[in-house]
Amino acid sequence: MNRNAVIGIIVIIIVVVGGVAYYYMSQTPQKMKGGKTVVLSTGEKISVPANISGSVVFYTSIPNVIVDPWKGNWSKYFGDMINLQVWRSGTGKVVAKVLAEKKAGEVRADVIYIASLFAFNDLVKEGIIGKFPNLPELQYIPQEYKDPNGYYVCGRLLVMVIVYNPSLVSNPPKSWMDLTKPEWKGKLVMANPMYSGSTQFTVAALVSKFGWDYFAKLKQNDILIVKDVPDVARVVASGEKPVGITLTMYLKAYPELKYVIPEEGAIVIPSPMGIVKNAKHPEDAKVLLRFLLSKLASQGLTDAYTYSSRSDAPPPKGFPPLPQLKSLKVNINNLRPIVDQIRDKWTSIFGG
Repeated sequence: MNRNAVIGIIVIIIVVVGGVAYYYMSQTPQKMKGGKTVVLSTGEKISVPANISGSVVFYTSIPNVIVDPWKGNWSKYFGDMINLQVWRSGTGKVVAKVLAEKKAGEVRADVIYIASLFAFNDLVKEGIIGKFPNLPELQYIPQEYKDPNGYYVCGRLLVMVIVYNPSLVSNPPKSWMDLTKPEWKGKLVMANPMYSGSTQFTVAALVSKFGWDYFAKLKQNDILIVKDVPDVARVVASGEKPVGITLTMYLKAYPELKYVIPEEGAIVIPSPMGIVKNAKHPEDAKVLLRFLLSKLASQGLTDAYTYSSRSDAPPPKGFPPLPQLKSLKVNINNLRPIVDQIRDKWTSIFGG
C-alpha cells in the first residue's frame, strides 16, 4: 500500500472517530456540564448535580409577567446545563392537561405550580405528586406554607382585594359586605371560579364567612362575571365597571387603579408547587424547585405586586409586610366541602 493510500485511510479514520465523538457530545452536553455550583446575583448558591439529564418540564398557572423573568434568570444561570420547557395556562386547564396525560399513561411535567390548593390536593390524591424533596431553601419558608403531609410547598401568596377606578369612584366600598349594597348595583365585576383557581379559593372563603346567600345578593346586584382575574382589572381600568374583585398583582399592569383591603381582611391565597411522582427528570426538577424557592425568584414575585412566602422577602411596593397584612381568617380544611359545592351552587345562582 503506497504512502498516499495510508494517509487517506488515516484521514478517514480521524474523520469517522471525530464525527462519532461529536455526535455523542452533542447528544449529552448537559450531562457533561453538571456537577458544579451556581452563584445567583443574590449570593445564593445552588448546586447542580452531575447526574442531571439536561431537561426539565414545568407546568404552571403563574402569569407570564412573573414566568418570563424567571425564564430569563434560568437561562442566565442554568440554561447551559438544563433546558427549561414551560407550559402555562389557567389552573383548571393545567390540571385537566395533567389528568389527561395520566390517563394516557405518562405525565410529561416534572414540576407543577398552580394557584389552587384544592386542585393540587386532587393531583396528590390521584397519585400524581410525589413527596417534596428536602431542600436548603425550605428553612426560609414558614411551616404554615408547607403541606403537613409533605407533598407541596407554597411559594407564592396571592392577595385578593377590592379594586376601583378612582376617576369613577370617590368613595369606594370598604368591606366585602359593602358590595351587596344597592348603591353598587350594576357596577361590579369578578372572575369565574370554575376557571380561576384564585377566585375558587376566594368564593370558598367568602361563603365560609357569609354563606351562599352572599353570592345570591351579588347576583341581585347585577355583578358581571368574566373569565379570569386579569379580565377584572381590565374591565375596571376601562371604566366598563368601576369596582371589581381581583388580585393585587394586576395593579402593576393598571397603575391607575386603586385598591381597598376590606374591613374583614384581604383573602390570602397560597399557591402550591410540587414534583411529579416518578418524574422523568428528578434531579433537574430539584434544581428547578430550589430556583423557584430562591430569593432571586421571590424578587420576581415582589416586582409583580405578589407576596413571596419566604420569611426574608420584602412586601410588594406600597403594601404592608405580610405579618401586618390584615387577612380574612379562614380554616383551609373547612373550605374543601365548599369547593366541592361550587359548580352546582354557582351554576344555580349565575347560570351555566
